[in-house]
Amino acid sequence: MEYLGNPDQPAISLPELNWLRKTIVERALTRGDYVLSGGIHSDYYIDKFALFADPHILRRIARLFTTIITEVSPDLIGGTELGGIVIATAVSQLSGIPMIAVRKQPKGYGAFANEFVEGPYQAGQHVLLLEDVVTNGRELLASQRRLETLGLRVTSCAVVSRGLAPVRALIQFSLPRGNASSEN
Repeated sequence: MEYLGNPDQPAISLPELNWLRKTIVERALTRGDYVLSGGIHSDYYIDKFALFADPHILRRIARLFTTIITEVSPDLIGGTELGGIVIATAVSQLSGIPMIAVRKQPKGYGAFANEFVEGPYQAGQHVLLLEDVVTNGRELLASQRRLETLGLRVTSCAVVSRGLAPVRALIQFSLPRGNASSEN
């Protein structure tokens, strides 16, 4: 079973965990030969937009963050470009907590050129920073550091971790290599 935070207290209930795992397998999992964003090779890929495109699934995933919001009491919900912004928007909508977006590269135009963060914030605020799927967590941790340099306190979390990232996630999802069953 996957845990978030304290291993003695599951972050989400077993039925919700099973629903998320089943939904990933049925809707978002493809098998093949893929190069992931960090350069790692994998024989499976999780297409998070196959999940997020369905408003009922997106809303249910966003609700899974209720326990985490209660635990960390953030002032802001943050999302990483691009998939993290989708989930952060849904979590913000459900929780009523304002959100910010964290870019991979600074914006090169407009009134706030050269800034990584979109949306209002103040130093000292606590941000629950969300990402969709992480393998090694490199982009999520880089976004966390960007926010910390602005004086924000950050708790990072992903929807799915492929098991190699040093970040918290709703679910750890990994499959054996080869033609093994895709049941996790």
